[in-house]
Amino acid sequence: MKVKEDSLLMLLLPEMMEGAQERYEILRQIHEASPVGRHILAVQTKLSESTIRKHIEKMEEAGLLISRPSGMSLTSKGESLVAPLAPYLQKSPSLSYMERKLESILSMEKVIVVRGDSDRSPEVSNEISQEGALVLLRILRDGHITAVSGGPEVAGIANALPVLHMKVDVVPARGGFGRKIEYLPNLVAARMAERLGGTYHLMAIPDGLSPELFLKVKKELPQLKVIDEMLAKADILITGVEDSRNAAEWMELPKDVKTRLAGEGAAGEALGLFTDIHGKVLYRMYNAGISGDDISSIPHVLIAAGGSHKGAAILAMARAGIRGTLITDEGAGNEILSLMAGKESKTGGY
Repeated sequence: MKVKEDSLLMLLLPEMMEGAQERYEILRQIHEASPVGRHILAVQTKLSESTIRKHIEKMEEAGLLISRPSGMSLTSKGESLVAPLAPYLQKSPSLSYMERKLESILSMEKVIVVRGDSDRSPEVSNEISQEGALVLLRILRDGHITAVSGGPEVAGIANALPVLHMKVDVVPARGGFGRKIEYLPNLVAARMAERLGGTYHLMAIPDGLSPELFLKVKKELPQLKVIDEMLAKADILITGVEDSRNAAEWMELPKDVKTRLAGEGAAGEALGLFTDIHGKVLYRMYNAGISGDDISSIPHVLIAAGGSHKGAAILAMARAGIRGTLITDEGAGNEILSLMAGKESKTGGY
């Protein structure tokens, strides 16, 4: 099923995907261990017995399984669903383990890991964006203000959204930063608002101005006050994470600052905050918009970043307080776990 079809169904029934995955896992466990009782299913699936009971009742009504004193078994109808639905609903134990491990290491509210490494396949980056779009649609409501930074993954989330008619405002979380125009926050905000049917607001000021020049420009652009007021009330922030590999493209930074960041081991950047691998702040860009200090006041923070080359940057920014729901891939996840273990990057997945 295409992501935009998934997204529309998610709006109609937000609990659909979670419920479908739970039912599929119950079917799969019965398929592998029938006859099996509810208590064993609860242990195997890590679901409560009350949840198991509700799903079992519905699946019995649908003719997918049969309950006997010896336990539950699948009917031929139930058996016919196990293999075809696996690519869509089966969550591998390895990815579930990685998600739990990363949540603990990074102090994230939630981590979603997609299969593969976006450094090796552009399709994996698309999967990150698609997952991000689904997460956004679960929490987005009319009246919400969504702030977005730039970058490929955040732009991908905007492109993955279905065409809707929602009463929402989309605001750039920062000014322009980077060289690729299609990834700039203003354009990403406009694209996201277009997909959602909402209203977008532009921030007509670049990142990286000196404090004196920033204040002068801000005085000449009173509409920035409106943007500031909206950002202060943002319900959702969607941001990416940049890594030190892109340091040469941080053209908004003075040359001496670039040299210093390289010398001090800058590992990552997000929202104008540059840190080393330990989360120590090396440099703060003087920006309009949301800063790392504002994260704690925003109800929902989505962080989209993937690829093994971004593992260190994700770890660095999490340690600096850029936390919320992380959508990433196995490549970045394996790199983070390797860094925590003090070993070289693993080439295989968990």
